[in-house]
Amino acid sequence: MKAPTNQPNAEDPWKDPEEPFRVYSSEEMQALLQINKGKSRFTLPWGVVATQVAVAILGALIACIFWDGGRISVYTYSALLGGIIGILPAVLFLLRLEVARGAQRLTPGGFLSALVSGEVIKITATIAMFIWLAFNYAELKWIPLLLTYIVTLKCYLLGLFWR
Repeated sequence: MKAPTNQPNAEDPWKDPEEPFRVYSSEEMQALLQINKGKSRFTLPWGVVATQVAVAILGALIACIFWDGGRISVYTYSALLGGIIGILPAVLFLLRLEVARGAQRLTPGGFLSALVSGEVIKITATIAMFIWLAFNYAELKWIPLLLTYIVTLKCYLLGLFWR
């Protein structure tokens, strides 16, 4: 017997198989919620920011030791500023997401809006800080600044491994 023309044929290889779903009882849901209650949603992003701070300080120390022979100079400040350019926009982004999470009614569209606006804030802050530093600090050394900035950005990859 053939299926009606408006419905896909049972032998159709392109048809997606029906995936069964499970209805949880209230006890099972409570057990699942108790398992996830101990895990904080905010630990991973703030852990990445803490790692970025540590990497920025380490970059400044390396610049101090290897470029200046242990003296604090423009190389050290440049490396530290590169780390700050990587850290401050990430903090602004996370604060934007936490404000959205604290909203009375958070819809998926509202969270997506917060995510996109947080990224816009992050990109704008990064570009503004680079331009401000370029115009206000002529003696800035770009190699340590960019190296530390890039290394602080690579801390996001650690977040993938922590998951």
